[in-house]
Amino acid sequence: MSAEQNAALVRRYFEECVSGARGPEQRHAIALVDDLMTPDFVMFYNNDTDAQATRGRELHKAFLVEHAENFPDDHWTIEALIADEDTAACLWRIQSSHAKTGNAIDVRAADFYRFRDGRLEEMRRFLDFKSLGRQTRPSDEQR
Repeated sequence: MSAEQNAALVRRYFEECVSGARGPEQRHAIALVDDLMTPDFVMFYNNDTDAQATRGRELHKAFLVEHAENFPDDHWTIEALIADEDTAACLWRIQSSHAKTGNAIDVRAADFYRFRDGRLEEMRRFLDFKSLGRQTRPSDEQR
């Protein structure tokens, strides 16, 4: 695929799958995973090894649903996106509230993607879990 098509695929993932996983369009958003990702899709966090990676579309669907439950009013912003014929890199930001504590969160992260046959094949996500943990911690524990 072209660089433009790959960039559009990443944007569609964020706009329709990730953002759509909450609210009335959740079924559509989750079903769209089958169109956007290869059956053997794999997701790595930070320095995950192959053995630690999350594999398959069904696990990614469950991840999206759980994320929507934990951050029900999420707002995603793609801050930078570059792509070529095989890969893409995306810097993004999420602002939301944490369902359990009500705390506001504001997190930035970066994803690196590989594509195969017009679909997302691999995602490597680099996210500061310590910062996210501090933001989701109950206020009496934040001190």
